[in-house]
Amino acid sequence: IGSQIDDSTIDLLSSEEHLLPFDVKGVLQLAITEGIVEKAGPLYQFTHDLIQQTIYESIPNNERKLLHKVIGTVLLRSAANNSTIHLLAVDQINLYCQDADLGSQERSHIARINATAAKFAISASNFEQARSYVNAGMRLLNNNRWKEEYSLSLQLYEMSASISCFNGDIDGMSSCLHEVISKAKSFGDSLTSSGLLAMALAAQSKYQEAISNCLSILSSLGEEFPREINLGTVLNELAVIQNTLANISVGQVKLLPAMADKTKLNAMKFLSMVCSYSIQSKPMLVPILSCRMVRLTMENGFCDDSIVGLVTAGYSLFSFTHNLELGYRIGKVGESFIEESPNRHALRSRLIFELDVTLKTVKEPVHSVVTLFHDRYDSAMLAGDVGGAMHSLLAYCIGALHAGLELVSLSKFFVACIKQSTKYQQNFVRYLAMS
Repeated sequence: IGSQIDDSTIDLLSSEEHLLPFDVKGVLQLAITEGIVEKAGPLYQFTHDLIQQTIYESIPNNERKLLHKVIGTVLLRSAANNSTIHLLAVDQINLYCQDADLGSQERSHIARINATAAKFAISASNFEQARSYVNAGMRLLNNNRWKEEYSLSLQLYEMSASISCFNGDIDGMSSCLHEVISKAKSFGDSLTSSGLLAMALAAQSKYQEAISNCLSILSSLGEEFPREINLGTVLNELAVIQNTLANISVGQVKLLPAMADKTKLNAMKFLSMVCSYSIQSKPMLVPILSCRMVRLTMENGFCDDSIVGLVTAGYSLFSFTHNLELGYRIGKVGESFIEESPNRHALRSRLIFELDVTLKTVKEPVHSVVTLFHDRYDSAMLAGDVGGAMHSLLAYCIGALHAGLELVSLSKFFVACIKQSTKYQQNFVRYLAMS
């Protein structure tokens, strides 16, 4: 298992009859007496890594691999939804798999438990660990994966693309996504990958292409938008939605049911993405999109993307009608829901520009807003939103410049922003920081 183990894991192993031909805790007590192992609270550990390594290597290779499999299998039966035990079990089974001759059913089973392990690791924002599980699962898929293991292949390839996105590996991400989109059996099966592909395009500053892709998907979801949008169209749309939002409150929004229609939920997701990309390259589309999000929320119920719709509608009202008071108040209503959401880190990251950089900066003291951007950077990295993290870093640099931070100190932050945005291939942020 490693250089240390705790009481609860020993109890799980001891509960399985015939796993080991001796009493584990009794033997560990003897090992403590002999100075091989020491105990601190519930934790047992070898007194030196070399002792653990020597004992481990003294076990014949075939027996060692089999023991890894048995330990992993026992732990997996006891894991239920315990992520720590599940990951420990999968680590053991993966050690058994190395160079092992596995049957097709065993390969499929181990690939599935690696997929579950990857989900647990992603939930804990441990993307490096998640990558190892996804890679292990993908190696176990056979050459006819898309015919014989379609659902599992779809799951693993989508997670691989997501992790590449989190790590700024745009080329690896695009490769996985094109594979999924070419193999997907239905429009619904391709939606996650289509969304990730739009993110990859946006990371490369290909905003028009990302917007076009998303609008095409929205059309298939029943949400059509005019090809040509002028200022009159925008102001008419905002005048209508302004009446809807004039007296909006947190209490009123909480009375809405949860959005349940999958088609509308997918539409809200892609509307949120297009809003983000349009701010950069097609700003007059933003009010039209955000107003649609508000209407869908009022008609079909509330979801996390409803928060994006509210805040972006507030941003649009300020940007196009200069109604700062209403725009700011709507933004604050959205912010209260951000802080209540289990996905608060992702939402903070998503709305950095609309809420923090725009509405708050105009209404609140600049020094108080600038201090938020370190937290926004942390939230973005926890959510795996590299783009949001880079925008937070850039926002801090620009805000601190306006706040009068000493230039020598500030230059270090600009350099860090350029280096990180280069590392994660966030071209738009890098260009702005360099300029």
